[in-house]
Amino acid sequence: MKKLTLIIAAAFLIVISGYAQKKAYEPTKFWDHWFFQAQVGASYTLSEYYSKASFGDIITPHVALSVGKYFSPVAGARLQVGGWESKNYYEYTLSQQEKNGTYKVKYIQTNVDGLLNITNLFMPYYPDRVFNLVGIVGIGYAHGFSVSNVEKIGEIENTNSVVPRIGLQGDFRISDAVDLNLEVIGNLYPDNFNGVKEGVKYDGVLNALVGITYNFTHGGFKTVDIIDPAALNALNAKVNEQKSLLANKDGEIGRLKDELSRKPEPKIVIEKTKEIKEQTDVLMNAVVVFRLGSAELEQNQDINVYNAARYLKDNPRVNVIVTGYADKNTGTPAINQKLSEQRAQAVAKILIDKYGISSSRITTKASGDKEQLFPTDQWNRVVVFTAVTK
Repeated sequence: MKKLTLIIAAAFLIVISGYAQKKAYEPTKFWDHWFFQAQVGASYTLSEYYSKASFGDIITPHVALSVGKYFSPVAGARLQVGGWESKNYYEYTLSQQEKNGTYKVKYIQTNVDGLLNITNLFMPYYPDRVFNLVGIVGIGYAHGFSVSNVEKIGEIENTNSVVPRIGLQGDFRISDAVDLNLEVIGNLYPDNFNGVKEGVKYDGVLNALVGITYNFTHGGFKTVDIIDPAALNALNAKVNEQKSLLANKDGEIGRLKDELSRKPEPKIVIEKTKEIKEQTDVLMNAVVVFRLGSAELEQNQDINVYNAARYLKDNPRVNVIVTGYADKNTGTPAINQKLSEQRAQAVAKILIDKYGISSSRITTKASGDKEQLFPTDQWNRVVVFTAVTK
């Protein structure tokens, strides 16, 4: 029995570790993804002479309460307290007369179960999936209460048993918080669990349960967009290239301003001002990069917004166009158009709220996926600054 338990546990851990190397999710806190489960159903005991009894003769009620946690979309664990009674069949011959009947052994059982979401193991993870199939492997500790005056058997003493168990649970999503579950699980007990020790080495109890699961964390797990280091380096190189272009433009603007200051004629000033506008209609400093499907700024992008704000403060005669983009190979044109609007608005809000740039100097635009500035999809999940003179 110990070898069987160890083999099952080892296989469970191997499957979990193999999956963990393929998927990445946002880190969770200790209190995330806990759940409470209440179940009720029936037990069927497979012990001595059970095959001679009718099916209904040895069916008994069973209840269980569980608290557990999912560590990832695939792996979880629960602590369960359950039990009620086991109904057993007896048969013997007395004075050439066959006698038979049933007797009950009440018990309570504490279980520690590992949970393996088989659906998420073999299919892409969707938090809104209606049905999930979950495998259960666990170990329990059962206490059977003594029974007096059982016919032919006499008194049954208290028993304590270590119980390996394995089963399946089907979860049906009702809402973000509530699931309906159907569970079938088998428990393997020592032969003396019901007070009779003969025949096979083990007794078994099969539980069929229906229950409700309440999930304390709503919305499921969130995936992390993993960026290829090579793609990130290429994007940084592009940012540095834009910085270099900006530095050259700044130098040219300074030269033109100096030249303009030496010529007081109004007509010439207007012409030079126009030339400055033509020269300053350029990309500013850097782009702001976003994760897949997100309009929320990552902390490491703050420096790019800061550089744009500093440039605007240093050049009060310059306005800025904040243009959002999305990559065309993800989502639909409508979704990408909305996403690019949200990205542009998010960056503009930081310029206004955090850095004090007047909203009158900022124009937001959204290009969706109609225009792809860069050859790589991930590079086009951006907001670009364009400076224009007033």
